[in-house]
Amino acid sequence: MTTLMLPSGASVEIDEVLYAFVRDEVVPATGRTVEEVFSILGELVLQFDPRNRELLAKRADRQSRIDEYYLEKRKAGWEPTAESAAKDAAEFGQFLVHEGYLEPENSSETTVEFSMTTPQLDLEMSQNGPELVTPVNNASMAVGGANARWGSLYDAYFLSDINPEIDREASRIERLRMVVDRTNEYLDSHLAQWENGLGFNDFVSYSARPNPDGRYELIGRTANGAESGLQDPAKFIGFNQHEDQLTEFFLEDNGLKIRFQLYEGGKVNEENGQFKDLVVESAVTTIVDFEDAVAIVDAEDMVLALRNYLGLIRGDIQAYSSRGALKTMNSDIGFIDVYGAAQTMKGTSLMSVRNVSLHMYTDMVKVDGHQIPERILGVLLTTLIATAHDHGSDGAPGSSHPPVRGPNSKKGYVYQVTPKLQTSEEVAEQVRFFEAVEDRLGLAKGAMLIGIMNEELGMTLQLAESLRAAQSRTFFTNTGFLDRTGSQIRVQTHAGPVDLRDDLTKSVFNTSYELHNVAVSLRAGVHNQGKIGKGMQVRNRAMAEMLEKKIDHPKSGGNTAWVPAPNPSHLHSMHYHMIDVDQVQRMMEDSPSPDISRRDLLTFPALEIEKLAEPEAKETLLLSYAHSMVAYVEPWVHRGIGCSGVPNFSQIEEMKDRATERIDGAIIANWKLHGVVSQQEIEDAVKKAAEILDQQNLGQPGYVPMTDTEEKRSGLLKEPVISAVLQIIDDALSSPSAYVEPALFRYRKAVKAASR
Repeated sequence: MTTLMLPSGASVEIDEVLYAFVRDEVVPATGRTVEEVFSILGELVLQFDPRNRELLAKRADRQSRIDEYYLEKRKAGWEPTAESAAKDAAEFGQFLVHEGYLEPENSSETTVEFSMTTPQLDLEMSQNGPELVTPVNNASMAVGGANARWGSLYDAYFLSDINPEIDREASRIERLRMVVDRTNEYLDSHLAQWENGLGFNDFVSYSARPNPDGRYELIGRTANGAESGLQDPAKFIGFNQHEDQLTEFFLEDNGLKIRFQLYEGGKVNEENGQFKDLVVESAVTTIVDFEDAVAIVDAEDMVLALRNYLGLIRGDIQAYSSRGALKTMNSDIGFIDVYGAAQTMKGTSLMSVRNVSLHMYTDMVKVDGHQIPERILGVLLTTLIATAHDHGSDGAPGSSHPPVRGPNSKKGYVYQVTPKLQTSEEVAEQVRFFEAVEDRLGLAKGAMLIGIMNEELGMTLQLAESLRAAQSRTFFTNTGFLDRTGSQIRVQTHAGPVDLRDDLTKSVFNTSYELHNVAVSLRAGVHNQGKIGKGMQVRNRAMAEMLEKKIDHPKSGGNTAWVPAPNPSHLHSMHYHMIDVDQVQRMMEDSPSPDISRRDLLTFPALEIEKLAEPEAKETLLLSYAHSMVAYVEPWVHRGIGCSGVPNFSQIEEMKDRATERIDGAIIANWKLHGVVSQQEIEDAVKKAAEILDQQNLGQPGYVPMTDTEEKRSGLLKEPVISAVLQIIDDALSSPSAYVEPALFRYRKAVKAASR
């Protein structure tokens, strides 16, 4: 450890690896020294850690009183039923008012009496479209996330599970024909229409020529030489050409662009009408994640993540794909606009950054011998990197394949996504913290923006007040069903046994919560300079399902929705041409506010015990939840993979992160509390899940079996993965919020230490 002394006499101890990284890679050419940076960190910790601990203590005290409230009711003979659910929720709401946690209820929980004053942000914050969340400690995925601004709709469609009966290997030509026909049909229906009743399938070549006013127009030509223009010429925004032959053209619809790449002579494929490629603008924004999607437990992990983030901001990050191809960030895209002028458009997503929340403490840096809030460390360093190194790159020699690109944020903003806040008081404290960081780094006031994750019951109940607390800094509100459900279960866990996981999406609390987030955010005007977001597609390879269901996100007023990877992003972009979100939001603004009551948000999703009446129903459900937990924890603890696509109990690949772990742990813990399952049944299910996982991962590189010997099977409960799962379940009852980090970090650190 390197030790610095602050003027106050406090000591700051910094892990050598982290200290060297900041000294050698972050501060050069910034005009700062490494000592200055860590002195600023120490001062911020001294200023904000006491209040951080106070806020965490308030969380614990509040949850303790809620637990006691339900315990007293149950002692008096009360049990939740479907018939009493509304009355029970109203009584719980009155209790929270009596406790001073909530104000007396208005006529509707969507009433808002103020407007956001967030300034005009980067253009991407006004574009409606998909948003990618990418783990920062995986360089290949980080580059892919930044580059997901553009991608081939042909490839995404061809490689998906859409029309699975047309196999992409055995029936390649037929599948390609299907892709071209389906995408052309989509383009005709939702993107652009042509004069004379023609469509994209009718044209064999394209050209751009100026009209009498000097404005270029796009012309499609059929096989017999007939020509047609667009019904709405304004959708044509530019092109590129070689020796007077069109090589590509760009159309824009609902704020998103599509790049039509052509074969020689401005032609499409003569046999099937295919463009050379059909490249869509999709992930206009990407969250670079230091939280749910990663496993960062020490300075070594943190430096890897920060180095990748630095490379993303500078644009010089490089990585190799799983097939060995070198991946670099996209250059910006040059084109000729309709007036013949050279222009560029961004080739990469606008990147925000998500650091951990208040409850995370780290020993990477210590102040006066004590661990510090990891959030203070992460926000300071990512903000320093984002403001000191975001200059774009000019492709100059010195590294292989350097991109030519402008800065990430042309306006100089740092978009800090802030997860798992529970009260408006906590939001206000983050604003105060941002102001202090800006002051110490010499940034303009308001340079740091806050993205509010509405993934805790408390945040839902205090969303309007939270937006008011960050009235000039909020760039998005976003829902997260899994974390939000885990929060609801933990807050009300003493009420009774909770419903089945797959039925919770239909629960009153969840449907009300999703509507509430959009309604409050709209009434406050978040969407005027930012985004109202929707959650993740969990089944990361179920693209046919996604195309059918995820259109509900823009239909319900969401400017954006999360996707787990580039190809899903490209497919989800189709929805934003099919649905004009701006129009949907205008209609919602002009309509009466939805009648969402506090009672709806607090309705506990009680289990109807008849659902477990069938033989083996309970055993199967418990095993599926346990399997989900083990499947996530194994790569986390054994291999340091914080977000992964793994086969679920039904052999369907799903994306797993801390949120999925939280909800499964909370359900099992709740069932144990209320006698639905026993500790022995839980342990048996976890053991069996480990055996199933071993079978699913036979031959998987890097996978270490947990049950392949008698010795391992007999000591399975002491295996780090299994121990972590069981601790997460226990913590879901004993901790205030059922967060999963304590167990994950403890056992990941133990595995790392044992391997040294």
